[in-house]
Amino acid sequence: MDLETFTAKPGEIAELFAVQGERRVDRRATKQTTMAPLPKHQPGERFIRGPIPLAWFKAAAKCGERAEAVSVLLWYAAGYQRRNPVKLTPTILKELNVHPKTARRVLVKMGELRLVDVVFHRGRSPLVTITTPGPAVSME
Repeated sequence: MDLETFTAKPGEIAELFAVQGERRVDRRATKQTTMAPLPKHQPGERFIRGPIPLAWFKAAAKCGERAEAVSVLLWYAAGYQRRNPVKLTPTILKELNVHPKTARRVLVKMGELRLVDVVFHRGRSPLVTITTPGPAVSME
């Protein structure tokens, strides 16, 4: 096939870049219907700052019971404190009713997967750095 003379139809281009298993949105149907806007936080209301990498979140979710809650709280704390590393305080953990011992157990497993670096000190909140794991760590 000569690439200089190749022309693709719009449907063919979409198929080339489609992710396996992903639902395809029919643009013609969305133009006819009105779509509701996504909810936004009100001034002074708390929110989770993103974007949160989906591959990171999927790997973190495998770190035990309540791992999703701990992950969301980590990203919330990073946005709220506007820094990385963050202190995962008991006040933050109470937001989603996560016990400190449960959070510690999840953080240790996340540390083993190199999703976070954690420093534990007796009597203090853990200092957690959210990291980007290397290519050797399987995120799927």
